[in-house]
Amino acid sequence: MGKKMSEYTQGDPASAADSLDRLVGIVEQQSRILEAQARNIALLQSQSWEQARMLEVLGRIELRDLLIEVRRVIQNRQLSMMDTMDQLVAGKSIARWGDGEIKLMVQPEFDLMYQKSNTSLAADLRRMLAGYDMTADRLLLALPTVFTTRLWMGIWSENWHVLGPILEVSTASWGNTHISRPPFFQRHGTDAVAAWRRVWEGKRICVVAGRGSRFELLPELFDNVAGVIRVDSEPSDAYVTLPDLKRRLHDVDDVDLFLLALGPSGTVMAGHLASEAGGARQAIDIGHLASSYLNVFKGGKVPEQLPQKR
Repeated sequence: MGKKMSEYTQGDPASAADSLDRLVGIVEQQSRILEAQARNIALLQSQSWEQARMLEVLGRIELRDLLIEVRRVIQNRQLSMMDTMDQLVAGKSIARWGDGEIKLMVQPEFDLMYQKSNTSLAADLRRMLAGYDMTADRLLLALPTVFTTRLWMGIWSENWHVLGPILEVSTASWGNTHISRPPFFQRHGTDAVAAWRRVWEGKRICVVAGRGSRFELLPELFDNVAGVIRVDSEPSDAYVTLPDLKRRLHDVDDVDLFLLALGPSGTVMAGHLASEAGGARQAIDIGHLASSYLNVFKGGKVPEQLPQKR
């Protein structure tokens, strides 16, 4: 012990040079290995992408007849996103179906992270679709664009045998569910922002959302409203408390517009508020509007990647 530093640093220069050469050789070899691994990973990613694309193509071929039927029933009578917005500006209410509402309605054992399966909820969702022609003058029912990704091909193939006959009962035009999703802002940019701002310009709004939810009244979207009040509901399984929420909203007056961010319960509540029993008031099932705006314009995460609550 106690060797001086000079004993380590001073020595045979040739030996030190050999050690340095060996070290450089090791580093270069490791670099070549890492480069080879990176090329292999890139190749595997490319092959995986190609396989995924091939599976989608094969899926479209396999489900060709089904997709033709889905397009006939939904797409052929569906408003564009901007035409859907025009209906809201004109004063209509809207209730939206996404993959979660479809599965909760059709699959008895299906649970969402924030809404457990419920036979009464499923029945309400079916009843709204089946009776659409009787409510279409004041309430727009919105369905998804007919996507043919693997996710949506799975949804159509699993659920269409039940969903299709329900949708065929009515003849009214469908709205487009994606008006409050990233695709609307991706496709229409600032025109999409302007379209939403026209809906509530100068109006008094009531926001109905789960306690602690991530719904935000972003100034870029909402700084032109005349006033805001908020009514909180349950952050999960809100459907079981819907009777109480209906009574609370019945007592809310002096507002022009209800904005609902309650998942499938918001779909049902929009239908109720637009009905005579609910006071024939304008209600918008607004979903993840704020998160979708932030995703497209501010680089935020897509809504499904965000935590359920703040």
